[in-house]
Amino acid sequence: MIIRNKEDYKQALEDLADLKKAKKKILVGGQSYSIGTNQLTRASLKEINTEIKELETAINAYEQTGSTRRIAKRVIPVD
Repeated sequence: MIIRNKEDYKQALEDLADLKKAKKKILVGGQSYSIGTNQLTRASLKEINTEIKELETAINAYEQTGSTRRIAKRVIPVD
C-alpha cells in the first residue's frame, strides 16, 4: 500500500485500528462460532497480521518522508 496524501494517511490509521480490533476479537472470542444453525467465521489471523504489517510499513514510510508534493514558487529578479 502506498500513502500519497493526508486523506490516505488518515484512512490508513483508521484501517489499522479496525484491523487491530478484529485481531483482538479473534484472539479473545475465537475464529468462529455458531448459534443454533447460524455460523460466523471471522477472517484468518494470518491474513489480518499480514495486512497490519503492510499498513504499519506504509504509515511509517509516510511519516518519515512526509508528503511528496512539491511547492513551486515564483521568483522575480530585482535589478
